Amino acid sequence: MDEEEKRNYLMNIINSTPFLVQDKIYRNDRKLNTRTDFNRIKKYIDDFLEKYDDDKFIIMPGLRGVGKTTLLYQFYDYLTSEHNIKQHQILYLNLDRLKDKGKIDLLSYLDIFIKDINDDAYINKKPLFIFVDEAHYTSNWGLVGKIIYDETSNVFMIYSGSNALTLNTDNDSGRRALKREINPINFAEYLNLKYYCQMPSNMKEAFIELIFQGNIENLSQIEKYMQLNNFMQLKRDVKKEWELFIKYGGLPYTLNKSYVEAKEYTLEIKDDIIRKDLPLIKSHTKETIDAAYPLLDFIALQKPGTLSESKLSNNLDISKTAVRNLLNSLTQSLIIFKINSYGSVSKQERKTKEYYYWSTQIKAAIFENDGGSNLRSLQEIKGILLENYVAYSIYRLKVEYNYNFKLYFDPRKGGVDFLIKTINGKIIPIEVGIGKKNKRQITSAIEYYKSDYGIVISDTTSKIIKDENIIFVPYITFTLF
Repeated sequence: MDEEEKRNYLMNIINSTPFLVQDKIYRNDRKLNTRTDFNRIKKYIDDFLEKYDDDKFIIMPGLRGVGKTTLLYQFYDYLTSEHNIKQHQILYLNLDRLKDKGKIDLLSYLDIFIKDINDDAYINKKPLFIFVDEAHYTSNWGLVGKIIYDETSNVFMIYSGSNALTLNTDNDSGRRALKREINPINFAEYLNLKYYCQMPSNMKEAFIELIFQGNIENLSQIEKYMQLNNFMQLKRDVKKEWELFIKYGGLPYTLNKSYVEAKEYTLEIKDDIIRKDLPLIKSHTKETIDAAYPLLDFIALQKPGTLSESKLSNNLDISKTAVRNLLNSLTQSLIIFKINSYGSVSKQERKTKEYYYWSTQIKAAIFENDGGSNLRSLQEIKGILLENYVAYSIYRLKVEYNYNFKLYFDPRKGGVDFLIKTINGKIIPIEVGIGKKNKRQITSAIEYYKSDYGIVISDTTSKIIKDENIIFVPYITFTLF
């Protein structure tokens, strides 16, 4: 397109975006609630509007379907409704749509928006906002962001995308960009988004106190408040709602879909990651790409720790190198993550890794599609999904909030599910399960690793209790974190 065609394209987007936003952030004439990530990023917008702060280039990578686009719509609405920013001062540009116009010259489009359409704002330093969705569809998004960042003081940018490697390691954006990952929601956010059920704001801090200090007092008070207020307000069977969450509720897009629709959409996300994201991360052969479909099924259906690279190589009929590269790419795409065995670095390299899904919803969809759910009891399936969720929530603390600790699995026969090693070298054993009645495993781990305390997350108690050096946390309470 020539410059005039590009300008007309942008003007059409600017004029139509308010209708798109209204359509997407309302349900039954009621505005959708915002999630925790909204407030995490909104503070940068507020700081920018107050003093044109340097934190004006935000990167939002995340799994497909996790709600990045909805967040951009909500930021748009926040700017227009709360700060009276004119619609022509905000550009929401979806590169998945723009790519159909041919090669994307992103800098040219943004220059037209800033210097032509908003020439008065450009000259007089009035605030402008650029939201680039699906940024990974152009390889030089980071360079474009750097140029805009360096040349202007009045432009705030958010770039979102599903391809984690492109977004996380882009050299051009460098120190200028702040990365804020958008991840699957927890049970508290699920209840808030679906039923407008507000949760206490200090919940994360209370969980951190429990996990890393063994202090249950603050979280016990929050738990009691929620059971007497939030869960009563819900007027639903909380356990049944939790089962829906763990299987269908981690990805906000499917919150109001039927179970069949949610499962089909979730499987489409898995396929899109393989077809669209993996080729952008690394140049795999077609044979290797095709092997990603059964590989993700193997990871979902097998017990963690049972899939060695040699076994996968034989089952998939590809080399161990191809298996290793494929696992690395799937990890970069934010569909799975790995946990190493506890021990020395050399032992970790030799040991089988444990792989978990970022979203239990994808694992559950594969279970149902494969028929695996028919071969296991409901209790066993709940336990498998709960273990995945606990791994995800603790791992998320490390990668999203930059807490300095390491997460391992226990390599001992009959060991606990997880081990946290703090920066001070303290080991915190964690056992997860539905229907596990005895304390043998956690007691053994506390003694073996000389731990001050251990944590059991299960259905053995209805409230948080501390029995000597063992903390028991109800599974529903933990998934609020």
